Amino acid sequence: MELMDGGAFTQMLEDQQGSYSEEFCKYSLYMTLVGLIDLHRQNIIHRDIKSDNILVKANGEIKLADFGYAVVLTQQQKGRQSKVGTVCWMAPELIEGRREYNNKVDVWSLGIFAIELAQGEPPYISEHHTRVLFNIVQNEPPRISSKWSPEFQDFIDKCLDKNVDRRWSSEMLINHPFLEGA
Repeated sequence: MELMDGGAFTQMLEDQQGSYSEEFCKYSLYMTLVGLIDLHRQNIIHRDIKSDNILVKANGEIKLADFGYAVVLTQQQKGRQSKVGTVCWMAPELIEGRREYNNKVDVWSLGIFAIELAQGEPPYISEHHTRVLFNIVQNEPPRISSKWSPEFQDFIDKCLDKNVDRRWSSEMLINHPFLEGA
């Protein structure tokens, strides 16, 4: 992979502390989603989407990185049950382990990344590991402040639907009204 001279989004988030424009968030989410769609079309689940694993080039290119937790779904194994990833970005169904999960765990993580962009950090980042897991499973999905557009909040809501069957896929999200003009 070529040098991503802008580094990971994490450093930018720390430097800017959530002071990005909505247009920047829109572009960043759109480009991340393009990468996710490519993975999902190949039946690959990344399982660790977060600002540390989204790299940027000085020219604005964005790429997914760190495929250490990625898995390929097959005809024989259409879902997974192992609990891997980074706690604050984990989808509830992955934490609960009640059923096999699919690539929509990446969509949940994308929604948490969207909150990172809006707020500068993911929900529950200062909580203890076990409290984070409890909060994700028990609480309503997190929301962003009203300073952001209703379309941005709706995009996040579509990513963070706890009902996996209602949660939008990466291919559905690319057509979300929030991403128009990205």
